[in-house]
Amino acid sequence: MLAILYLIIAIFFGTQLIRFLVPDIRRLYVGIAADQSVMDKVPTSLFLLPAGTLVGLLLTGWITYFLAYIMNPYIPADTAKLLPANIVGMCLFAYCGCLMWQRCFLRNYRASQTEGFRKLPGFNRHPGSIVFYLVSVALIISAAAFVYFYTCFMKDNTIRLGFSIFSDFAPHVAITSGFGVGSNFPTQYPHFAGDNIQYHFMFYFITGNMEALGLPLVWAINLPSLLCFASALTLLGTLAVLLSSRRGAFFFAPALVLFRSAWNVFHQIGELKSAPGATWESVYKAITQQAVWYGYTFRDEWGIWAINVYANQRHLALGVGLVLVFIFLFLPHFRRMFLHLSLTEGAGDKAKRFFTSREAWISRSSDPLHPWGSVILGSLIAVAMPFFHGSCLICALLVLFGMAIFSEFRLGYAVVAAVSVLSATLQARFFAGGASNVASFKYYFGFVVEELNGKSKANASEVIKSTGKILSYLNKMGFLTVILPAVLFVGLLIYELIMHKNPYRPMLLIPFSIPLIFAFYCQVSLEVLANHKFVQVSFILFDILIAGLLANLLALPIKIRNKRKASEEESSPKTREISLKKKVFIPVQIASALVCLILTFGLTATGISEWCIYYNLNTHKGGYIELHPDSQIAEWVTKNTNENDVFLTPMWSVNDFFLSGRRVYYGWPYFAWSAGHDTATRQINYQWLLTGANGNIDEFRRYCNEMNIRYVIHSGDYYGNEETRDYYDETFFSQHLTEVARFDNGTVIYKV
Repeated sequence: MLAILYLIIAIFFGTQLIRFLVPDIRRLYVGIAADQSVMDKVPTSLFLLPAGTLVGLLLTGWITYFLAYIMNPYIPADTAKLLPANIVGMCLFAYCGCLMWQRCFLRNYRASQTEGFRKLPGFNRHPGSIVFYLVSVALIISAAAFVYFYTCFMKDNTIRLGFSIFSDFAPHVAITSGFGVGSNFPTQYPHFAGDNIQYHFMFYFITGNMEALGLPLVWAINLPSLLCFASALTLLGTLAVLLSSRRGAFFFAPALVLFRSAWNVFHQIGELKSAPGATWESVYKAITQQAVWYGYTFRDEWGIWAINVYANQRHLALGVGLVLVFIFLFLPHFRRMFLHLSLTEGAGDKAKRFFTSREAWISRSSDPLHPWGSVILGSLIAVAMPFFHGSCLICALLVLFGMAIFSEFRLGYAVVAAVSVLSATLQARFFAGGASNVASFKYYFGFVVEELNGKSKANASEVIKSTGKILSYLNKMGFLTVILPAVLFVGLLIYELIMHKNPYRPMLLIPFSIPLIFAFYCQVSLEVLANHKFVQVSFILFDILIAGLLANLLALPIKIRNKRKASEEESSPKTREISLKKKVFIPVQIASALVCLILTFGLTATGISEWCIYYNLNTHKGGYIELHPDSQIAEWVTKNTNENDVFLTPMWSVNDFFLSGRRVYYGWPYFAWSAGHDTATRQINYQWLLTGANGNIDEFRRYCNEMNIRYVIHSGDYYGNEETRDYYDETFFSQHLTEVARFDNGTVIYKV
């Protein structure tokens, strides 16, 4: 199947591009790792394959879109609109991938023949390590597959969307179908035709392309989502291993993302237990059988912090994964600055190295990291990323800004930032008519914290109160994910300084925190709640170090045992000391495992309860909305109308109609409003159209022609909405327009 071939070529292209621009991934690992002994615990493939998947999908999708855009006017009506672009694109990506593979092979061969060549330590292929990574990756893929296929699946030739996702999923289905069976060039928002597109839609171009290449809609959406989510979680675990030197962190880091930390379930237990006649059994049943999101903080009832967010926003995993790729590429320069500062004596020399040394701003000569290759790779990601996930690009720039302050090679950061801003500005102008239509940065204090929203001025006492409210909110919403990073920053920093080690790991928490801080001080889109993505990215990055803490606590008994064995192999005079150590270390081992268990429970308890909600809310016994690919309206519209025709319809959100790939003049307005469109003006015009332009057929046709509205759909859904039932004039349309189709459910299509 062409869709699978496309994915294989995209992943191959992405991995070879990374190999070409980052010649030695083991060297990259060395630049990141806190302890070089971890090198033999981490396979190269744990970075190369997931990063190659993300980069490959990003770049091939972006280039294919513009190839299709250029070719679209010249493609015959009876030819699949995306097929020529895909043929050219796949040939191009396959050729470039093979060419880069050849160059990498020759480069590595010549290097190995060079006198004095020293290969860095590779992965120790111990059976236990191989089994551990294979099982962990299999669990990651299984969890991701469940998240996606449980809420979006096909049964009896019917697409079923879970209750927890169907609303936000509505525009995703429409955009996917717009590319898969329609021709959305120039691209417009399907629920708000005629006003460009201000939403980061590119991921759904990929899913639409998968549908155009032969995958059923469900698989077209789920398969790229699965690849991106599994890749992001794998990169997260790999980074956690490198920073913690503990293989167990590879398991903990994805688990902490899948099962989030919050006070919700503990507060709920308290409420349930205080009810008359409550027992622990009744509390357990209530939590495991609940089918609504528990509302402890603002909008918890929407499930915006729960695992549901990844099922809802399929493009989020791609964005998070690309943020992690940026961190991988630039973290060695962050670590180097602290390393070289620790080797420099005197405050003056330290200041000179930090502010004015060559290494602080420009790459080292003959740097084995090949930093400009990383900059080129980062710049390519930055070029393509704005309309894949603009919020995650902002997150990446915020994190990189924080890292750049404490890094060497700041010029590399500046290049990526400049490319990002330039690309985002140009694409916003191309797709949306201007950057201000996509993102408008303005001061907004408090995020969604009650009584703080939008406060612009405050005296000292109010600032203290406001800070307290924010910390209280974060404690409720994040619990240990907020507390442990603060503890780790202080504790790990003191430990590293006392032990004369590189303190870059605790200092990483500063740039990791910047998106979180940004969320409470700046509003980017019309809906401030959209800032939740900045908070989530920070929490995901915090999970890297938290996973390292849990893995070290779990591994402490093993570490002590290994040290004891090493001591026993030494001379016999130490026997008494070893005996004493046994008496001391056994309680330490027990305490360490117990602390790890308690922390893990505290970190995952709310997440576990929310998985129960996710399961129950979307149960296959009725918790879904159905779409019918073979519905009469979808089939008729697809076969009998032009791909650029716009329809006047009820304010539909999810409807079989959108499977046709066509656009509506005014669909459910929340989607368009949150994306930045002027829904207030459009609603007035929409209601005026429903009256038949106040009964004036000539004026009605004039405006419809101006907005490319070619058909009006009559449906009983007009009467079920208070914003349409008092305006819709059914008689006007039946008398003045030509009926072209009538369906069994009473729906009628009129031609303007």
